[in-house]
Amino acid sequence: MPGEQHHYVPRFLLKHFTRGKNPQIFVYDKSNDNQFRTNIKNIATENGFYDLEVDEGILTLEPGLAHIEGNTSGILQKILKEKTLKTLDEHEVAILAVFLAVQFVRTKEHRLRFEHLGELFAQKLRDMGATEENIAEQTKSATGLSEGKLIGFKSVIGAKEFVPHFLNKVWVLFKTTNKHPFYISDNPLTLHNEVDHGPYGNIGLAVRGIEIYLPISTTLCLGLLCPSIAEEFQKAYDNIRRLDQMAPGLADKVMNKPKAARAFCEGLVNGGPIEIIEDNVMMMNSLQVMYSTRFVYCESESFDLVKRMITDNGKFRESLKPTTS
Repeated sequence: MPGEQHHYVPRFLLKHFTRGKNPQIFVYDKSNDNQFRTNIKNIATENGFYDLEVDEGILTLEPGLAHIEGNTSGILQKILKEKTLKTLDEHEVAILAVFLAVQFVRTKEHRLRFEHLGELFAQKLRDMGATEENIAEQTKSATGLSEGKLIGFKSVIGAKEFVPHFLNKVWVLFKTTNKHPFYISDNPLTLHNEVDHGPYGNIGLAVRGIEIYLPISTTLCLGLLCPSIAEEFQKAYDNIRRLDQMAPGLADKVMNKPKAARAFCEGLVNGGPIEIIEDNVMMMNSLQVMYSTRFVYCESESFDLVKRMITDNGKFRESLKPTTS
């Protein structure tokens, strides 16, 4: 309903990072290093976040988002129970892709990035000698409505255009242990790319080499990989099998961390959960820290990585912000 608290990270997802009879989640506030434990109803939420006031009344996206979440929740439960993606049918995969596309643009961080771009544009005009009146004319919303909310509405409504970019990836499931749990954050869908594309940048849903991650529980993370990555691991898997047939034991001698390499190749090919090592968990958790607007969440109070990242580089107190040249 309009005027209610709206979660920009769904509670059905956050609950898989809680513990206890009255499920609680640990929170790290990057802005002030505060740590606390709370109910998931209190986090990743804002009053009327998906409401837009117009002359005719209040428009709200909440019912549509609730419908998407309702469809997705059961599929996520199925993945968590069976710990595989192989049992999902095309319809279930399509529902998940819609959810991912919407989650990509529904967060507070998404709005703040556009607001920050507006601030950068205003500063550029100011540096060029424009008056504050001129700047206001160039940057204000033509409708008089909040620019951030307008962008948020348009992004969620237009999220379907991103669905093909999620469907054309290779979907995998990563598994860790409770000793090395996954983080989640107030902006949980993260992107990573090991391929250097030079001045054009390497982060984007359609960019070659892109890796997309969404933690779905303390011990499971959904990964969507560029087909070019999957192709390389398929080749590696085939080579390992050939070596095993020709000279048993030789493959393990020539590989760095053979157990982890075998697990990754086999999981990618066979669809089972890929058991990853602590270094991989740390990389995925570091993405949650970098992409988060302000808050990082975990089932346990395991925030040493957040503290270390902020100590090493103060920029991690804030989220990734766009820049202009």
